[in-house]
Amino acid sequence: MKRLIVNADDLGRTPGINAGVFRAHREGLVTSSTVMVCYGTAAEAARLSREHPGLGLGLHVQLSGGAPLLGPGRVPSLVGVDGRFPAKPEGHVAPAEAEVLAEARAQFERFVVLFGRKPTHLDSHHHSHRLEPVFRAVTRLAREHGLPVRNAGGDMPKRLAAAGVRANDTFVEEFFDTGATLARFEAIVAGLPEGTTELMCHPAVVDEELRGSSGYAAPRERELAVLTDPAARRAVERAGVDLIHFGQL
Repeated sequence: MKRLIVNADDLGRTPGINAGVFRAHREGLVTSSTVMVCYGTAAEAARLSREHPGLGLGLHVQLSGGAPLLGPGRVPSLVGVDGRFPAKPEGHVAPAEAEVLAEARAQFERFVVLFGRKPTHLDSHHHSHRLEPVFRAVTRLAREHGLPVRNAGGDMPKRLAAAGVRANDTFVEEFFDTGATLARFEAIVAGLPEGTTELMCHPAVVDEELRGSSGYAAPRERELAVLTDPAARRAVERAGVDLIHFGQL
């Protein structure tokens, strides 16, 4: 059996991302999304989610590009002199696992307050859980709540299995930037292996906030166009693929 999770990252970051993700679910192929609760717009995402009960919603653990919920004084190993996370995970020099876990728990609790339920799964902004201290903290949190974690490729399937955590079998991150085309999407779907694959995507209606704060803005509208194209749905149907979210693993 071939199953596909089409997961839109970054829900809650800006109003335009919220609009794009929910449209891509309502009119297209997005089955799942992960929320960045450190941004105030996450409250809008929670409100809009009540109109879209079929969309699986996970937690996008954020340790890069923003500020911690706990405040810099409680997670000093995770922030710079400006009190903010580094722009990318590579900027972390020596993240303390205990601080990662504390911040991830705070974000988890914020998710529950906003959405009134636990997330369907956990993943991380910029794949920070590829870093070993972050991986250990995220999998510990996942085990505490019986949740899956995104297999973000490489040797992560073995690491997640060893940690006793459920995950997708395969991860596809090629639907991105210049690769976010209908032809690429059709090829990905036609070549899906058996099992459960997650396709990562970033649909959005680009707003000024996103344009001013992200190096990846304009291509998100191209992703949205592809994911809502009837031809993309026909490709899924031709391939005999079942669309699911992480809560259905």
